[in-house]
Amino acid sequence: MWFNILKISVDIMPQELRNHIKKEGGKVYQIGGAVRDEFLGKVSKDLDLIITGIDIDDLQVILGEYGSVNLVGRNYGVLKFRPTGLTGEPIDISVPRIEVSTGEGHKDFEVRLGRGITLEQEQLRRDFWMNAIAKDIDTGELIDIEGKGQLDIKNKLISVINPKAFDDDPLRMLRAIQFAARFDFEIEPKTMQEIKKNAKKITTVSPTRFQEEFRKMFEKANKPTVGVDLLIETGIMPLILSKGKSNPLMDKLDKKAFPTFLALLAEDYGEAAGETIQTLMKVSKVDTKAIQAVVDFQKIPFTNISIIQFLKDRANLDYVIQHIDALLKAQGKGALSDKLKDMKGGGMPTKRNELAVSGRDLLDVGLKGRQIGEAIEYLMGVAVNSKNEKEHLINEAKREFGISKMSWEDLLWR
Repeated sequence: MWFNILKISVDIMPQELRNHIKKEGGKVYQIGGAVRDEFLGKVSKDLDLIITGIDIDDLQVILGEYGSVNLVGRNYGVLKFRPTGLTGEPIDISVPRIEVSTGEGHKDFEVRLGRGITLEQEQLRRDFWMNAIAKDIDTGELIDIEGKGQLDIKNKLISVINPKAFDDDPLRMLRAIQFAARFDFEIEPKTMQEIKKNAKKITTVSPTRFQEEFRKMFEKANKPTVGVDLLIETGIMPLILSKGKSNPLMDKLDKKAFPTFLALLAEDYGEAAGETIQTLMKVSKVDTKAIQAVVDFQKIPFTNISIIQFLKDRANLDYVIQHIDALLKAQGKGALSDKLKDMKGGGMPTKRNELAVSGRDLLDVGLKGRQIGEAIEYLMGVAVNSKNEKEHLINEAKREFGISKMSWEDLLWR
């Protein structure tokens, strides 16, 4: 069971470094997601190492002898360490800490570090029992307070460690829900009661953390609707996205289609869906446009001309089409990208620059200014419904806009 953890830990913490830490009175443990995931039979990318018995200043000096140390998380007891000779992202190595609440917000707390803070204190400050199991990387011994973490994993339950956990850190409510969706676990009754009790505090969570937890809920869960339904049941959804709703199609989407998932979540906002999600989660401008496009697409008929009109002037067109395709696939329908290929294969224009006439051609036959734009729009419909040939389209433009007839030869020599 422990092969993955042991292999990674040995690479990151070679024996010489571990001996140095022991000499200074320290002990190295693996804790958190990787330990939990091993019990679940999952491969984890997490490597949460914690070292007890050493102050962070001393740990910084020790680690510096064996690699590079980044101090970006030092105030929270975290050092980013990259051993000499290893490439890739640095590893978070921390000392035990306790957090003392100073207010109602997600960031309203004071961090206390020190050699005297124990592993048990570190475990008890964590969110759920399943995330508090530690393992001594030297002996393989499991440290699981009263066996609660392993029992919850066995019973597929999410139990909060401290009843005040959601009051101290409202983000944990979202974590409980996304874990339930990811692992197909149930939130035990008392924990659910505490979430409902503290639901109003969810508004203190930052937009970037909303995006992170929603993304995990969608990308890592077999049924993201489990999480969405829990958000509604707990009263959290109405507080952050009043019109947010669940949709069975969410469970059928490709895991690369996060914007499509968000579009289904917020589709009742109509023309404001993209902006609403952007405000809540600070998604990128590209994703905001894709979200809105997916919402808008569901309102148009699936006809050639409607599709062309819909796609007109949209930025990042390939990305938009990719997420509309994800929706159509979930609906069991043919892809928009395939339809566009068929249209092009049949000689139909799918955008303006594929039309057989240009604005210059229309200027040459006497159209001016605003008329040219109107004619282009009109001729797109003509080309789709009949044929995309220059002479045919020029004659149609002249007829529609009342221009005196001119022979095709005259036009060519003008």
